[in-house]
Amino acid sequence: MSFFVINTYTFSERFKDILVQWGCSTKISSLIVDFFGLFIVFVASLIVYSILRFIIRRVLKRLVLRTASKWDDYLYENKVFTRLALLIPAMLLHMSLSSTIAEYPRVIHLLDMLLEVYSVLVMLLVANSFFNAVYQIYGDLTVANSKPIKGYLQIARIITFLIGAIIITSFLIGQSPLNLLAGLGAISAVLLLIFKDSILGFVAGVQISTNNMLQIGDWISMPKYNADGVVIDISLVIVKIRNFDNSVVTIPTYSLISESFQNWRGIIEAGGRRLKRSVLLDVHSIRYCDQTLLDKIKKYKIPETVPGRTHEQYTNLGLFRHYLLDYLRQHQDINQQMAILVRQLPSNENGVPLEIYAFSVLEDLGDFENFQSSLFEHIFSVITEFGLRIYQRPSQDFRG
Repeated sequence: MSFFVINTYTFSERFKDILVQWGCSTKISSLIVDFFGLFIVFVASLIVYSILRFIIRRVLKRLVLRTASKWDDYLYENKVFTRLALLIPAMLLHMSLSSTIAEYPRVIHLLDMLLEVYSVLVMLLVANSFFNAVYQIYGDLTVANSKPIKGYLQIARIITFLIGAIIITSFLIGQSPLNLLAGLGAISAVLLLIFKDSILGFVAGVQISTNNMLQIGDWISMPKYNADGVVIDISLVIVKIRNFDNSVVTIPTYSLISESFQNWRGIIEAGGRRLKRSVLLDVHSIRYCDQTLLDKIKKYKIPETVPGRTHEQYTNLGLFRHYLLDYLRQHQDINQQMAILVRQLPSNENGVPLEIYAFSVLEDLGDFENFQSSLFEHIFSVITEFGLRIYQRPSQDFRG
C-alpha cells in the first residue's frame, strides 16, 4: 500500500513538473493535477457502474427468470436494481473527495451537495420503480379487483416525492429538513388547496374500498357523466370507464361517493341477468276453453296445474300462463335456481299485461339480448294458438 502511495505521489509530482515546463504556473499545475485525479475517480466509477449494469442485465436477469416467484421479475422489469446501481458512482466520488481535492474545501462542499441531491433523486427513481413493481405484484392477487391499491400507491408517491423535495431543498439552502417541516404549517392551507383533489380522492378510495362499492370490471351507469360501461381503472383522482362503444369516460373518484351511480355487479353475482318484460293482451280474446281449442293446443302438452281440475275449467289465458311457465322451467338459458314467474299485472286501458319474470344464466349482454328477443318471438308466434290476441293501438279510425 505504501508503495502505491509513493508511486502515486511521484507520478503527481512528475505531472506537475511537466505542466510547469509547458508554461503553467505552479498553482495552475497543482489545480490541474488534483482535479485530474478526481476525473480519474469519476471515470473509474463509471466503469464500475457499467460492470454492475452488465451483471444485472445478464447474470441477475437469468437468476430472476429461473425463480418460480413473480415478484423478483417485476422488480427487475421496473429497473429497481439498475437504478440502485446509479448510486455507486456517487458513493465512490464522495469517498474520494477528501483525498483528491483536500485543499479546496469550498469545492468539496459544493460537490458534496450536488452528490447528495443526485443521490436523493436516484432514490426517488428507485422508490417510483418499487411502487410500480408493488402494483404489479398486488395485481396478480385475487383480491386486486375488489380492493385496488392504485390510489394508496399514488398517495405514497406524493408523500415520498414531497419528502424528497424537502430534503433536496434543505441541502441547497443548508438548513435541516426538520426546520423546513416545521415551516410547512404556515403554508398548510396552500398545500391543502394544491392537493385538494388528491385528498378527496384518497378519502373516496378508502370509503369505496371499505364499503366494497366498486371494483375493476364492474358495469356501472352514471348518466350525468354519460358513463354506462365497465370500470377499467380506479386511481387516486379519476375512475376510467369503457362504454359499450369503446369510448372511455373519466369520472372524479370523489363523485362516486358524493353522487349516485348504478352498479350492475349483482347480475354477475346472481349468476345471470334479470328478465322482466310483459306483453299486452286484448281482454276481448280471453275466454274459457272449449273442446276445439283443447284439441288445437294438445300438441303443447300442457302439464296438469291443479290436481283434479281439468283443462276445460281454465281460460285460454290460464292455460297459456301454465304453458309458458313450463316452457321457461325447461329452457337451458333460464336459471332454474332463481325465481321464475309468469303473472298478470293489473289491467288498464291497453289490455291485460302478462309479465315474464326470470333470470337468465347468460352474462354477456349480446347473448342475453338475443335470448330475450328469441323468447318473445316465440311468445308472439304461439299465442294465437291459444286464441289470444296481442293488444295493438289502432293507427286509424274504423268505420262500420
